[in-house]
Amino acid sequence: MRPSVPLILAAMVGIAAGITVALSGPDSPGEGTASAEADLAPLQAKMRNTVVLPEDFRRVPDFTLQAGDGAALEQDFLDDRWTLAFFGYTHCPDVCPITLQVMKNVVADLQAQDVEPMQVAFFTVDPVRDTAERMKEYVGFFDEDFVGVTGELNDVQALTRSLGIVSAFTAVEGKPDEYLVDHTASMLLIDPQRRVRAKFNAPHEADTIVQDFVTLREALG
Repeated sequence: MRPSVPLILAAMVGIAAGITVALSGPDSPGEGTASAEADLAPLQAKMRNTVVLPEDFRRVPDFTLQAGDGAALEQDFLDDRWTLAFFGYTHCPDVCPITLQVMKNVVADLQAQDVEPMQVAFFTVDPVRDTAERMKEYVGFFDEDFVGVTGELNDVQALTRSLGIVSAFTAVEGKPDEYLVDHTASMLLIDPQRRVRAKFNAPHEADTIVQDFVTLREALG
């Protein structure tokens, strides 16, 4: 059973106050991480608005969530192809719809260049309101091939924590069902082995992402 909205809000740190959010890296980078970053420096220098990440930076863990048709969705849907992932919510007033439109444009631009596009996945950070049915309708408005991902709150939060995705709920006085969610605004590029290999920074522009993605694929294989 999904917990009630008021209980969700009462349990979240950051209620009634927005926060600045960002993709966080390892807590204590070791010598190996520093060496890997140095090896990636020539590639990083070619990027327009993208952070290249070492192959051991983060890997998507095993999970069981839900696709838009309500079927169980596990981590293997990310296998054997590149995935462009974004974490947001369907009640988002601006950032999320703009970002999904950019992702749609990225796919179209890559196809126009005869480059195999990445799979696009939109993960909700607000599964209480974002049911599978709502996710399917919302994501399908932009592209029916986009994958909308929801699930139980604890499972969604476990995944976002593992990937360094931050979110905070902000209550709207007198309107418990109309809360806002501040969340990480970066897109993640996940490789066919489920490793997070790059972060596309905001503001997102399709031509920038396309150029950086093509460069990354050529360099990383």
